[in-house]
Amino acid sequence: MRVRGAREHNLKNVDVDVPRDALVVFTGVSGSGKSSLAFGTLYAEAQRRYFESVAPYARRLIEQVGVPEVDSIEGLPPAVALQQQRGTPSARSSVGSVTTLSSLVRMLYSRTGSYPSNQPMFYAEDFSPNTVQGACPVCHGLGRIYEVTEKSMVPDDTLSIRERAIAAWPHGRLHGMDKTCAIFW
Repeated sequence: MRVRGAREHNLKNVDVDVPRDALVVFTGVSGSGKSSLAFGTLYAEAQRRYFESVAPYARRLIEQVGVPEVDSIEGLPPAVALQQQRGTPSARSSVGSVTTLSSLVRMLYSRTGSYPSNQPMFYAEDFSPNTVQGACPVCHGLGRIYEVTEKSMVPDDTLSIRERAIAAWPHGRLHGMDKTCAIFW
């Protein structure tokens, strides 16, 4: 995509070429224009072009963003924008859960999986690692498997119990017991 003369919000005649069919990340300090370029210019123009193809009656029912301040944009494909959110990610957060994209994918899986006539009804929770029915049966949705072995409990068998030979007791550590588990639907 070729953007020329972008002046939306805090942009000052920005010219940029953005590759297509790639994951593109706009980075910079606060106030540098990342959102103005991504949402205020590119997404706004993609939405405007889409609305031009919709019947005039339907256009009145849909809230539209204005025309972005830009000289030209070439090669702009249809676009979908994910709402920006600030949250407090947890240890169980992923890109999908922070952006809420995983909720949409789970809903899609549940609907498409339920169409064949010989299939049981699926629910979105069936595809969530945070529920009993959707969690991996091995790691229980945690993404890691913890195995306790004699070597992990007693890493140095030359020590006595008083010398803290047992790693799981206070001030000790478990060694080599963490494995990563990933299941892709």
